[in-house]
Amino acid sequence: MSALSDGADVGALVPSLLGERRCFTAREAAAAAGVSLPRALRYWRALGYPPVGDATVDFTSSDVEMLRLMAGYVDEGIIDEPDSLRLTRMLSRAIAHLVRLQVEIVADQRLRHGTAGSLDPAAALAERIPEVQRVLGQLWRRQLDAALPGSDGAAENETESAAIGFADIVGFTELSRLRSDSALTRIVTRFEYRATEIISECGGQVVKMLGDEVLFLSENATVVADIATRLVSAFAADADIAGLRVGLAYGPVVRHLGDVFGTTVNLASRLTALAEPGSVLVAPEVADALDGHPGFGVRRMASRDIRGIGAVAPALLIRQRPGA
Repeated sequence: MSALSDGADVGALVPSLLGERRCFTAREAAAAAGVSLPRALRYWRALGYPPVGDATVDFTSSDVEMLRLMAGYVDEGIIDEPDSLRLTRMLSRAIAHLVRLQVEIVADQRLRHGTAGSLDPAAALAERIPEVQRVLGQLWRRQLDAALPGSDGAAENETESAAIGFADIVGFTELSRLRSDSALTRIVTRFEYRATEIISECGGQVVKMLGDEVLFLSENATVVADIATRLVSAFAADADIAGLRVGLAYGPVVRHLGDVFGTTVNLASRLTALAEPGSVLVAPEVADALDGHPGFGVRRMASRDIRGIGAVAPALLIRQRPGA
């Protein structure tokens, strides 16, 4: 019988997943890495490690090596410590999200296929750790290649012009009240998968997913218009989703730690809230860029006061049929 099915303490599984013995207290691990204890604690908090007592033996040799590497980047002047800690927190949250997703998918798969008692999930996931490490390493190389100066990626904190899009699920609050947690999870997962697929196929970039909402961008207003109309079309007949509404804007944005900020982003978000279900509302700059485009039509609307922005005259975006 598996360790999970016989009621054993889940914590007993952790050493096997770590792949090595816990042999250091916090103070010993910090000393072995050549780092002061207060500094080590800052990194471990950023990594999401749970607090432990002074005498608790909770750290492995790999924990020591990772701490030494992270501190080394700062000591060599590659990055300063505040930015290093911010990046560490972001990386930890991203990895934690991926791990929870992997566990949920495995558990859901076992329940749907009636194999809940025939497979130890800890053992199954542990066997895949080397594969996951290779996948993450390759993805990291790919994304780093795209983000380095001289590539298509933009420098951090640089202001540039971009076309920004927000899309969200209509009536998600009501949907959350009516559906079970598992059903809601499946709906959100389907939305995330299909939205990411469409954005990638059209040549856009997913900035972030927020459950029932996706933020995306491109340097080209035509690309975000293509994405927006395809998203609306993709979910128009979805039995679980009452449609999408989308807002688009074009203008200066600031990139910072993988996110984008600024009035342009805020305007796209505000237009999403104003859009009718199943429609795409665009800022004047996007409408101007698409004016005369054979694939799109724009229906100009009266100016209205948008909170935090001021007077804006949006337009309704319409996908033109071939030959129309």
